[in-house]
Amino acid sequence: MSTGKVRASRMDLKAARVRVGLDQAQLARAAGLARETVSTFENGKVPPHESTREAIQSALEARGIVFTNGDKPGFYVDKTKADIPT
Repeated sequence: MSTGKVRASRMDLKAARVRVGLDQAQLARAAGLARETVSTFENGKVPPHESTREAIQSALEARGIVFTNGDKPGFYVDKTKADIPT
């Protein structure tokens, strides 16, 4: 596990959204983005702005997602770290 801020991949962010049971519209609202922005990001149609990726990651982390890197990149859910009930 990383001790610093992990930069989660597009696919990890999408998988984390599904894992916590959010649809694209719910994640978009939580991240302060348009649903179309989340859709475009997840589908990889265009390179995202870093601020978009960060907003999505922060919204997921507020729901208890912990992103990892190193020898086992990915994520897990830690409900004790959730700022927002899931």
